Amino acid sequence: MKTLLILSVFSLSLFGMSYETFKTKTLKHSNILKSQSLTLQTAQQRNNILLRAANPTLNLELSNYNEKVGGSDVEYAAGISQTIRTGSYMNGLQEKTTATSLLSKAFVTQGRAGYIKTLETLYTEYVFQSKMLTLLKQEYTLSNRVTAMVKERYESGSENRVAYLQAKTETLTLKTQMYTTKQQLAKLYYQLLAVAGLTQKVSLEKKFIYSIFSKTKSSAKLSPQQQILKAKEKLYRSDYSINQSSFRNFDLYAGVEQEPDQGIVRVGVNIPLSINNDRSEERMLAKLKMQQTQLDNEQLSINVRSQKQMYKAAIRELSQQYHALRALQNEQQELTALLQEGYKIAKGSLFQLMTAKNKLIQTRKALLQTQKMINDQKIELRFLQGDYND
Repeated sequence: MKTLLILSVFSLSLFGMSYETFKTKTLKHSNILKSQSLTLQTAQQRNNILLRAANPTLNLELSNYNEKVGGSDVEYAAGISQTIRTGSYMNGLQEKTTATSLLSKAFVTQGRAGYIKTLETLYTEYVFQSKMLTLLKQEYTLSNRVTAMVKERYESGSENRVAYLQAKTETLTLKTQMYTTKQQLAKLYYQLLAVAGLTQKVSLEKKFIYSIFSKTKSSAKLSPQQQILKAKEKLYRSDYSINQSSFRNFDLYAGVEQEPDQGIVRVGVNIPLSINNDRSEERMLAKLKMQQTQLDNEQLSINVRSQKQMYKAAIRELSQQYHALRALQNEQQELTALLQEGYKIAKGSLFQLMTAKNKLIQTRKALLQTQKMINDQKIELRFLQGDYND
């Protein structure tokens, strides 16, 4: 068991933590997600406050009707009253608490999905810069080799100084780009640690999350924004239900009075009269908000459907572009190798060699950029499909 643990740690340090492992660790320790989850508990407490009954009111009174204070003829009264909500108002409040919980959950889901999307976007950029650094190192090695051949021919007198300086300048330019990329890579790494909520360094695997293949999974889940609009529609419907009754509550009271010559028991109810305000304006406002939200949701559904098709089409085109670039890269590698051999034995043109080398470099960068773009498009598609909701 101890041996397996040592091998596991050695494997992680050698190859780096995979994205799935990093994601699982992040979702478990992220303070951002923990803070968002508390929103649900906050909403539940607000709902409890909204549904709780009002406290009863106790009224005590003592009166003395004698001309002289301190006489024996005393009157006292005691009463209690309780505000009671109507059945329709209470049903509306319960509907509102349910809708509020759904809206809070939708916002938490949106936050979580946005968090994962941000995490994957940062990780993709980190992998891209890491691979770009590896590519620059390879290009630097290739350019250094070419510069060495030009220098050898320059020193032998078969090449001019301008050609040598040109080759040397391109090599130094690549070296400068390497330092710039290293700085960007370090910046992205610490951004990843901050977003993940990790305080200790971890070794990450330099591998893109998604493949370059055009096949994508379809999902019938709602996007985070669609879930929010759906919950808002239910919230406005609950506002309409709350205001259906012309009055929301009434006061029930009971009391006893004891006078010198008689006792009185009172029981009654105070009902507000809906003469000046029957809440028709509140109902109309809630109805208008429902209609507006329905229209927004319909338009959002159209936009989401269109964006899904756009991303899928872009992924297909980028996948085909990637394969075409791979084929071009193979041809350019062969051409560059032949030109190097030819130049080495003084049978080739430096201009042709430099041109072929630079075109090969551009193709390699285009391949890497295309792979990153495919991952970016798949992240956007998965976000719209609600794949990050769970």
